[in-house]
Amino acid sequence: MPETKQESVMSQSWKRAALLCVGHLLNDGFASFFAPLLPLLIDRLDLSLALAGALGTIRIVTNSLLQPGLGHLVDRIQRPWLVVIGPLLTVLAMVFIGRAGGFLQLLVIMFVAGIGTALFHPAAAALVTAGNPNRRGMLMAFFSSGGTLGGAIAPIAIVAFVERFSLLNTPWTLLPGLAILVAFAWPLRRTLPPMERAQIRRMAFRDVPSRLVILWFTIVLTSTCSTAFSTFLAVLITERGGTALGGGVAISVYLFSGAIMGILAGNLSDRFGRRRVITAFLVLATPFYLLFLYGPAAAILAFIAGAGVFGLASIPVGVVAAQECLPGRTGLVSGLVMGLAWGVGGLALTPIGWLADRFGIIQVMAFVAFLPLMAAGLMMLYRDVDSPAMKKPTDGLGERASA
Repeated sequence: MPETKQESVMSQSWKRAALLCVGHLLNDGFASFFAPLLPLLIDRLDLSLALAGALGTIRIVTNSLLQPGLGHLVDRIQRPWLVVIGPLLTVLAMVFIGRAGGFLQLLVIMFVAGIGTALFHPAAAALVTAGNPNRRGMLMAFFSSGGTLGGAIAPIAIVAFVERFSLLNTPWTLLPGLAILVAFAWPLRRTLPPMERAQIRRMAFRDVPSRLVILWFTIVLTSTCSTAFSTFLAVLITERGGTALGGGVAISVYLFSGAIMGILAGNLSDRFGRRRVITAFLVLATPFYLLFLYGPAAAILAFIAGAGVFGLASIPVGVVAAQECLPGRTGLVSGLVMGLAWGVGGLALTPIGWLADRFGIIQVMAFVAFLPLMAAGLMMLYRDVDSPAMKKPTDGLGERASA
């Protein structure tokens, strides 16, 4: 039987999402070099935990401040090239992390990597849901899993590389980085939807729906917790007597668990609603974070895996929920929730590091572990937008036409 128009849209959407997933893996994988190498950088450059937190903050804040503006731009103009330039900048910056001779050089590396991430995320997120396909929660979760998998694979890969070849040889990782960039960028050209310059009026704050404000603050709380744990996870492992490689493994387990469960969470949200899935996952996250911090050391990887499952899996669901709050402005909304909200959460890294220097990192992270529970309480005020994925299929043009 001939392929219907809706089937054709979904087929192209899945191909495009798969390629963008690879780009997400590349960008976030190289951006993840910082956390597993942090204990080595602290030792080599004599950094305090406060300065280490500041470095993570710089990359995240640079990313967050640029994303909403770039997201608004990609809503107005053709933007496919941004999904290539972004990862290229991230790779070019992060490969030199092992050659940094001091805090200022690391600062520049984090800044450039933040720009690369800011270029990639809103453009890619808008492309994933372009054409208003069904199963948007599933598609976004699949795309998001690429970034989480990149963050999961990179810690083991870069720590193993450094242990074998030394910290000074990280620039050699440029070669596989460029190879992966070409592998996703070249075939992506054939899956891009037709783009037209959109006439988008300036949006005032009063035009922002209250449900999006609630969702934004929920993501701020969630991202503060997940960013803090992913940044200081290697330090927490070594604090409890583990090795740098053990810290890299823990980061990989944490992020990999979130990536796998994120796909299921996206599917569940298409069926049962965004609010129910986000709330349930966040409620279950806090106990696993606390078990990781205070539970028996023999089960520490199982506990951090559980924390990843429930602490990270709701993130792509939140992005799709935000896009549904403002149809037709997917770039701007993606920039607000994937950039600005995460950036505000990233700002907390510096005070968290400062407090950890004074009161102990275990004690401070125990407080951070309650943030998902607070976010779940906030989600009780949220009301779902009727999702096209939970309705009967359309011709794939409904949102753009109504916008």
